Amino acid sequence: MSDVLLNVKDLSVIYKTDLETVRAVNGVSFSLERGKTLGLVGETGAGKTTTALTLMRLLPERIGIIENGVIELDGQDLLKMPENDMRAIRGEKIAMIFQDPMTSLNPVLTVGEQIGEALSLHNLSNKSKEQIEARVDEVLTMVGIPSGRKKDYPHQFSGGMKQRVVIAMALACEPELLIADEPTTALDVTIQAQVLLMMRDLRDRLGTSMIMITHDLGVVAQTCDTVAVMYAGEIIEQGTLDDIFRGDRHHPYTVGLFGSIPSLRGKSRRLSPIAGLMPDPTNLPDGCRFWPRCPHCMEKCKTAHPDVYADGTHQVCCHLYTEGGSDK
Repeated sequence: MSDVLLNVKDLSVIYKTDLETVRAVNGVSFSLERGKTLGLVGETGAGKTTTALTLMRLLPERIGIIENGVIELDGQDLLKMPENDMRAIRGEKIAMIFQDPMTSLNPVLTVGEQIGEALSLHNLSNKSKEQIEARVDEVLTMVGIPSGRKKDYPHQFSGGMKQRVVIAMALACEPELLIADEPTTALDVTIQAQVLLMMRDLRDRLGTSMIMITHDLGVVAQTCDTVAVMYAGEIIEQGTLDDIFRGDRHHPYTVGLFGSIPSLRGKSRRLSPIAGLMPDPTNLPDGCRFWPRCPHCMEKCKTAHPDVYADGTHQVCCHLYTEGGSDK
C-alpha cells in the first residue's frame, strides 16, 4: 500500500455565469500521506474552500466547472467516478467539517438522529438500530459529549459543543480523509484550543489523514505536518512545517503572512499588513499573481509566470529564487 493517500494534480476550477468567469483554482497540485495533516493557508478568496469542495465533488451545480486535473484517493480518480459511486465515497472514505456548525446541523432533528442518519447511509447500513445507537454513543463520547445528550437539539448546545457534534458526524464512519474548513473560526480562543487538541488526538488515535483549511498560522503550527500556501487560486509555496516556519527562503506573500501575526516574544513590533487586495478572480494579472502587492516586484514578474524553485521538500513559486533570480 502506498504511503500517499491523496494526490491532486494540476487542478483548475472556474465558476461560470452568463456575465463572468471566476477563476477560483488555477493548476493546484499537492499530495497527502496517510495519517498526516496538510495545512491549506491563505486569505479569504484564495481558493481554499473551492479546492475542498472539488475534492468532495460538491461544487455548485451548473456554475462550478472542473476545467482540468486529477484527484486520486487511494489510487482512484474521483473526477472520473460516477455520482452514485462518489456518493458512497463521501462520508465513508472522505468527510468534511464545514465552516459554520450553526448551519451544518438540522435544527429540527436531535444530534443523535443526525449522526445516526450518516451511519445508516454508509458503512453501518446493514446494522441493527441498537448497533447504530451504540455507535452514536461511542462517537459522541469520543468527542467529549456525554452520550445522554444525543436526544438534545442543536439549539441546546454551545458553539464549541456544536462544533464537536459536527466533528462526531464527520468521524462516525471513520473516513480515511477528513477535510476541516476553518473549524475554529466561530469559537473563542479557549474553545479553539480544546477543539484543535481533540482533533489532533482523534487523528493520532484513528490514523485519519486531514486537510486543515485556515488563515491562522497559529492553527497550522499546532496541528499540521505539511503546509501549502494559496494565493489567487494557486499554491505559491509548500513544504514541511519546518520548511515554512524555519526555512530561509520564502515567497514574499508568505513573509507578509508572518509579518501580520502579533508577536508575544521579545520586543513588541508594529504589525506590517500586506499592502493592497487580492486580485479580482475574473481578471487575474499576467505573470506572477502577487506582483501588484509585492515589495520585490521585478519587470519579469509582470509578464512571466514564475517557475517552481525546489529545495528538497520545500517548493516556492517565485522569480526571486529561480534561475536568473533578480534582474537588477
